[in-house]
Amino acid sequence: MFNELIFTCEAPAKEDAYAGGGACLPDDLAWPCAPDGALLTHLLAFPGHWFSAALIDRDYWVSVFVPYLPGEVGHYRKLRSISGSSQAIVVGYVRASSERNEAAQQISDRGAVWLGLNCDADDDENLASKLDGVDAWLQSPVASASGRRRVAIYGGDLDLALARHKGMLSDGMGYLFLDEDFSQRTGAGIGRFFLQLG
Repeated sequence: MFNELIFTCEAPAKEDAYAGGGACLPDDLAWPCAPDGALLTHLLAFPGHWFSAALIDRDYWVSVFVPYLPGEVGHYRKLRSISGSSQAIVVGYVRASSERNEAAQQISDRGAVWLGLNCDADDDENLASKLDGVDAWLQSPVASASGRRRVAIYGGDLDLALARHKGMLSDGMGYLFLDEDFSQRTGAGIGRFFLQLG
């Protein structure tokens, strides 16, 4: 049994996790940039209470920003784990009332991500999109200096939410790690996001 992430092209409700679109970053947080200064693309947003019961009464969110050029695959290399990091940026924030989208390459599609209880057994070969559960690596295990893997995303599932941007994660697996104390901090650097290709 495990908590499966269900990706859909349906418009998300305010409380839903979602793929694509912009992020409700407060004005005092800068939009994340790549090392070359290019503004990153917002990929995913999750309500913080998915990861910590201490956030159940706070409008705290976690967003993943990635380098991305439509129709190109160069971002795959930039998202792989090299010495425990990648060019993705994970941001924690108290959600603002309005959405921003300052990305150089915006994703106009926006699909909901829901949690569903899957009654199948979970093990280290279960490459389903899921919250927590058993680590299942597409390649060798990813080592992180702090925190742990909290989300695994199969690229084909993400395609269901981002129909006009299929292949963002190819046929691979994206892994979101969050620091143990992420809920006590805001801004960039509360976690890491990696892509493994088969």
